[in-house]
Amino acid sequence: MVRNNVIIKDGESYEIIDQVNASMFQNKDGNINQQVLGMYVHNLGCERVVQRDNKLLILKLVEEAVIVE
Repeated sequence: MVRNNVIIKDGESYEIIDQVNASMFQNKDGNINQQVLGMYVHNLGCERVVQRDNKLLILKLVEEAVIVE
């Protein structure tokens, strides 16, 4: 598991909450089971998944800071 790593994707900052092998979510035909992956991502409170090599990075949006005067 990876913690405290941030990546920029499409102009937004995301914290990498988890990193898993893509094979954990593959169907018999080799495609990713989007429904099961979606439930896993939702359970972690995350918004996005990025695939790098054979890994799925589970990402949570880093909210912009609000300055209160």
